Amino acid sequence: MDTEAMKHEFDGLFQAAIASGMAPNEAVAHALMQLHQKSIENEPATAAMDQDMTSDNQHAPLPASTTSEPSILTLQMLQENVLPLPTLKKIVYEVFSQSDTLNEACFPNHSRLEIQQGLALILQESTLSTTMGNALSAWVTQPWTNCKKWTTPEALHQFFIVLEHPLLFDPDYRYIVGGMTKLMYYLNEEMKLHIKNYWKTFDPDDLHRLVDIFQQFITLALVGGELKMDMIFATCDMLQLLHDINNEAPFTPYTEFYNDAVNTELNLLRDYANSAIFMVHKHETASSRELSDLSFCDFPFVLDAASKSKILQYDAEYQQRVHVQDSIRSSFANGELQPYLILRVRRENVIQDALHQIVQVATSEQLKKPLKVKFIGEEGVDEGGVQKEFFQIIIRQLLDPNFGMFIADDETRTLWFNCDSYESTTEFELIGILLGLAIYNGVILELHFPSLVYKKLMGLSLTLDDLEEAQPALGKGLRQLLEFEGDVEAVFARSFELSYEVFGEIKTIELVPEGKVIPVTSANRGEYVAKYVEYVTTTSVAEQYGAFHRGFHFVCGGDALKLFRSEELELLICGSPELDFEALQEAARYDDGFTEDSPCVQFFWNVVHAFSLEEKKQLLKFCTGSDRAPIRGLSSMVFVISRNGSDSDRLPTAHTCFNHLLLPDYSSQEKMQERLKLAISQSEGFGLL
Repeated sequence: MDTEAMKHEFDGLFQAAIASGMAPNEAVAHALMQLHQKSIENEPATAAMDQDMTSDNQHAPLPASTTSEPSILTLQMLQENVLPLPTLKKIVYEVFSQSDTLNEACFPNHSRLEIQQGLALILQESTLSTTMGNALSAWVTQPWTNCKKWTTPEALHQFFIVLEHPLLFDPDYRYIVGGMTKLMYYLNEEMKLHIKNYWKTFDPDDLHRLVDIFQQFITLALVGGELKMDMIFATCDMLQLLHDINNEAPFTPYTEFYNDAVNTELNLLRDYANSAIFMVHKHETASSRELSDLSFCDFPFVLDAASKSKILQYDAEYQQRVHVQDSIRSSFANGELQPYLILRVRRENVIQDALHQIVQVATSEQLKKPLKVKFIGEEGVDEGGVQKEFFQIIIRQLLDPNFGMFIADDETRTLWFNCDSYESTTEFELIGILLGLAIYNGVILELHFPSLVYKKLMGLSLTLDDLEEAQPALGKGLRQLLEFEGDVEAVFARSFELSYEVFGEIKTIELVPEGKVIPVTSANRGEYVAKYVEYVTTTSVAEQYGAFHRGFHFVCGGDALKLFRSEELELLICGSPELDFEALQEAARYDDGFTEDSPCVQFFWNVVHAFSLEEKKQLLKFCTGSDRAPIRGLSSMVFVISRNGSDSDRLPTAHTCFNHLLLPDYSSQEKMQERLKLAISQSEGFGLL
């Protein structure tokens, strides 16, 4: 094509792009891309014809014009291999470069398997493979406004074909993946529902493949520095559909949706600043954001629990700064400035003292401020250790089954709300508030709640599975009733009521009106079990749990908390069971004469790394008060080992409130092992300071 012809061609493409609604800059880029693709399309065919003309058969007639050839691509056509290569290349380019031909002429009425076979045959011929890649590169550059015209399921055929492409894992195809998901992002919600329903027919391996394709694109775009954020967020939008499918019918652990690059390479503070969560605080409208201005907070399934905890902390710190500024402004009126929430409590009356003060401040939103605790009559400034000790003491007392607020299951030893507790709802509300304060102040709590508590906090519905985990004996009995194949009414002889013992007396509850005269049968046993589960997990504890829920959400409620799954909320409150002691060693600090090279320190780590998992948990609890790691891992924890005198037979001791281990300067590794094992295993609290 000469210069004048090329200029004329460019002007035509540019005007067409402008007419379609593109901005001038977009139109120029689009026209240049189309012009480039046309040159790629024509060059191979010209070269092939030149080769024919210089061969021994140079006087043979040229292939007939492709305008008379089929404009449709089928598996049979590829299998029979009767078309000349230049003709086939032209068909492949025409079919794969435009949405209309992809939908109508590319493997029409073919099964998924046949489409996969057809794509594989194209890839076997390198020039056809290149042509298809070039065509798809042109296809993804079309204006996104075209997506508004695709309003029937048939218009989705193009995406379903391309998603079967075997080379989507090839890094060279990353812009095809990103461009495709960007087009899919602009589909209307009904079309996305069609995509989701189509994917629901896939087996787990095929769904895994889609997850991996999208995850790889996000990783390549972030790690490679090619921050095409519009494509990244569009790809997250497609992952959202797969995540929803996984929630409905799990095909993979939810952690497979975490993206390592997002959680390691991303500036989370900047992402939070772009989030709808932050915009609400700034009284801005999140719906006005462009695709490239979205946040990973809009797709929280790619964020791991540690990243979410950072975002929650950013949100807390922002709100705390706001309240501190409010305190400064109000100080001019009342002459006082108090940027902290300060609790002054007596050790012997910690519950009532804390409750009285929290009730007093709850209406003034001071619960969002950083917490400082002062034990009356004791010296010391709270730099974190005192508040940790406060939480350990008050939570232990409140959750003690002897206190009467909770009942421990005989089998699991997990705690459930006592529906017949004599304590007022205020104490239950206090526990909820304390959980929220612990989260905001980064304190791990040693709780023994079943997972259904965290599900309820996140507003999830509960099933027999949840009850069976919390109260196995009861749950198994109800499941046996559901699965029994004989005469349920005759064998079980139950009615729609339940009974339990309270202080030596039997209490009977009707699950439905007149339940005592309604027998449980094979026909209605499903309803009976559902009513039973609802009563135990919800109705019976509505007053106690309601107060607990109210207290927790008073402190932590908000959009930032909605980022979490119930499993992640448990990790946030109770810490992670994953213990990396290599990371703890790297993070450790030494004091009072010890260094990392001290022989005693070397003895300690040699012994610890040889410990069993249970012994490591005992050591961690001995040193910190919890056998779990912070949600960001042991590497994020301040851990100090101090020299506590010269070699002796004294046992190690610990300040659990400061994660501080004190070791005599033992003279041998054998002595270190014997003394340390004795200290951590004898009894809870032994040797703690």
